[in-house]
Amino acid sequence: MHPSSRVYRAARGALTTLICACAVLVAGCHNNNLTSGYGIAWVTLTDSPGDFTSYIVNIDSIVLTRNDTVQVTALATEESVDLTKLSNIAELWGTGTIPTGTYTSATITVDYSAAQISVMVDGKPQLASVVDDTGAAITTTQAINVIFDPAHPLVITPTYATTAAQRLAIDFNLAASTVYVNTSVSPAVVSVRPYLTAAIAPPDNKLIRVRGPLINSSVDLLTYTVYVRPFFDEINSLGSLSIFTNADTVFAINGVVSTGAKGLDQLSMSSAGTTVTAAYTTYQPTATPSATAGIYTAKYVIAGSTLEDVYTQGIEGDVIARSGNTVTLRGATLQIDNGSSISGGVFNTLDATVILGPSTIVTADDNASLTGLNYLSVGVGQHIIARGICQDSSSTACSDVIPPVGAVTVDATGNSSTNTGSVRLISTNLWGSLVSSTAGNLLLNVEAINDWPITDFNFAGNGTTAAADPTGANFLVNTGALAIPDTTVGDSLFIDGTVAPFGSAPPDFNATSVNSELSVQQVGAAAPGPNATCGQGQLACIPASMRVYWHSPGASVPLLGLGTDAVSVNLTNGLVLSAILRVGSESIDMNSLPSSPTITAATAPPSVTATAAATGSVPQVLPPVFLPEFSYGDPTAVGTVAAPLGVNVTSAFGTFASGLTSALATTPALVLEARGTYDRATNTFYAISINVVL
Repeated sequence: MHPSSRVYRAARGALTTLICACAVLVAGCHNNNLTSGYGIAWVTLTDSPGDFTSYIVNIDSIVLTRNDTVQVTALATEESVDLTKLSNIAELWGTGTIPTGTYTSATITVDYSAAQISVMVDGKPQLASVVDDTGAAITTTQAINVIFDPAHPLVITPTYATTAAQRLAIDFNLAASTVYVNTSVSPAVVSVRPYLTAAIAPPDNKLIRVRGPLINSSVDLLTYTVYVRPFFDEINSLGSLSIFTNADTVFAINGVVSTGAKGLDQLSMSSAGTTVTAAYTTYQPTATPSATAGIYTAKYVIAGSTLEDVYTQGIEGDVIARSGNTVTLRGATLQIDNGSSISGGVFNTLDATVILGPSTIVTADDNASLTGLNYLSVGVGQHIIARGICQDSSSTACSDVIPPVGAVTVDATGNSSTNTGSVRLISTNLWGSLVSSTAGNLLLNVEAINDWPITDFNFAGNGTTAAADPTGANFLVNTGALAIPDTTVGDSLFIDGTVAPFGSAPPDFNATSVNSELSVQQVGAAAPGPNATCGQGQLACIPASMRVYWHSPGASVPLLGLGTDAVSVNLTNGLVLSAILRVGSESIDMNSLPSSPTITAATAPPSVTATAAATGSVPQVLPPVFLPEFSYGDPTAVGTVAAPLGVNVTSAFGTFASGLTSALATTPALVLEARGTYDRATNTFYAISINVVL
């Protein structure tokens, strides 16, 4: 067995130790939780991006500690996760019934022993050797202790089903978890020290992916219920959940796209228990007569063979070239139908291929307006998820040899009863500078597509003629009636949308959103509004980032002005190893700026009180949907249950500054990672999160 088979097969492992799993607004535990002493919690997982093309690890468990030192295992089903696929979304890991009380910390266990971490070297993914912060190979699990925001602990109250459920949002911070990346050797070496945060609300407004087989549906109520099977788990059910829909929800089921009640009606006719669904949802707390509830409303739903089936394997990546009906994918991740994921780095950095044909079913995620799609709709530059019959370079079925030998080919032609042959067009991200603009169009000098350098892409055949083939320096974007931010020539733009069908350019790209650097993510004093969501493939989820690394043993004064409103990174202590601002695919050396950027921290939104529309209802303070996140600590520190050590999280910058100041008296800072937006004109970084690794 290949040494990393444990990662691939992890999702087939032990069943969860959840005490009980319940559907939202459905009494799934068959007891009265108001007297049983139990309540409900949801656990979601996302990541803050790092410089990786794959980051597959096993997430083993989460143990909660109550304020009376009682410890409760909330989830204990090992799951294989490619964290690079969670940069733009959060995943519902599980729902569970846990004893009531106030929980003040969590211990999250991660297994790197068979990790697949790939980095970009010369525009291609390269599988790296993974070591700990001492340079030794990682052979044991890593337990990270996170202390919750004292102003916003995890409070579980007695409840029927999930009428007072609380969300626990976990963020696996890849940049803060990185000690160093050495690409001067082959294979590259990645040194890791995992850094995670957890809070009752995230610092962003990402869509939440809820995956699992269909249980039932209620067309009249516009809801359906699923067993929660996160990531690509094919065995375990980590709770259940009812998902709400509305007239705007887009459904893609077995290749058929529809919206609203029509789509839900189609889903209701699917086979319960065997039809797998994935809903990309918003999350909104709401008042009930006696408590609060969390409602998951689907923005779009993928189900049936469009999502996955038992006959085919899935593959996700970026089309860098197309010749006839054969497309070449870079940075591909193979999704084996036993629940495992295999990164492209394992394929000896070889690109994968997908074969299309007239019978290939093509749909576009979260887009009901793109009609008449077919196999020619897959153009160079498009991010896709395809399903078909997979073989490796030895013509062996991919599921029979793990990992596959050499490059893989997926036949998505749909030319047999067991080859459903489908392609999903996923919103694709362009980043570059404005060349010119006219009504309904703009010309972009593209520097990167989905973070791959533009030099990776061969656009031959995308144009109506060879002379019309797109070029990165003059990429024509159809913006239609979209509002274009106030920009001038040379300004950077973030553009989401789909590549023009193969052989049809110009235009080269059809935009669904256009953002400037300052509109990419709502930050500052105002929280993202209920409609300001971002989702899979949306660059609006990826604001600017600040990444500073100090030489060991670290900096005792990493930040200047800490405790005031004008904080900046100390770049003059002679200990800075690197200090980078990342905007899109651009890296700005902070030492090249006139001064260290001023960091302005976001503030928590005010509490909202709501009352249910029912007789006898009492006002309820709703849990926040968004909270800024500031953290500091040593993720490897171990303390007692009564006095835990580890990563300290707070939503109040003053609390963060005070705690960090005390901690720095004995433990220097090694890494600072922050996310937000960067205003070049004022040299100001507006931060929705700041994390300092000690």
